[in-house]
Amino acid sequence: MRIAVRNLKHERLCWVEVDLKSRPSIAKPTDGEGSDVYLHWDQAVDDEHRLRRCPVCGCRELFARKDFPQVTGLLIVVLAALVAMILFGTQRVGAGFVVLGLVALMDLAIYVFAGRCLVCYRCRSEFRDLAIRRDHPGWELATGEKYRVERGA
Repeated sequence: MRIAVRNLKHERLCWVEVDLKSRPSIAKPTDGEGSDVYLHWDQAVDDEHRLRRCPVCGCRELFARKDFPQVTGLLIVVLAALVAMILFGTQRVGAGFVVLGLVALMDLAIYVFAGRCLVCYRCRSEFRDLAIRRDHPGWELATGEKYRVERGA
C-alpha cells in the first residue's frame, strides 16, 4: 500500500510504502523527504486486510474516490469548453460537437479505468494500491463539514 501522508493541516509530508500484512509501526519515506512516519495499526485493518481506520491519525472515517487528479479533469473540461465555444463562434458547429463528444468519451474512459483510493476525512492522507470494498462510501458532505469545523477552517 502506498500512503500520501498528510498532517492535520492537510499539508503533504511524504510518501511511504507499507505492507498491510506486516503492518510496520515506523515507515521510512520513499521519496527521501521528511522524517520517519509512525503508524498506529490498532483496529485499522480488518480480517480481510482492508483498511477501516486511518493509521496516520486514527480517524475512523474514510471515503473512497477515483484516483485521478481533480485539477487535471477540471482543466480538460475548461479547455474543451473554450475550444468548442471558439469553434461554435467561427461557424464550425460540427467540429465543436466533435470536441465535446471526445471529452465525454475521455470522461467515460477515466470513470471506467481509473482506480480508487481511500482518503481520511481528518488528515486527508491518501491510501493507494490496496483492496477497497465495492460498497465503501464516497464523500459525504456532512462528515466532511464535521472535520472542517473541527480543523477550524
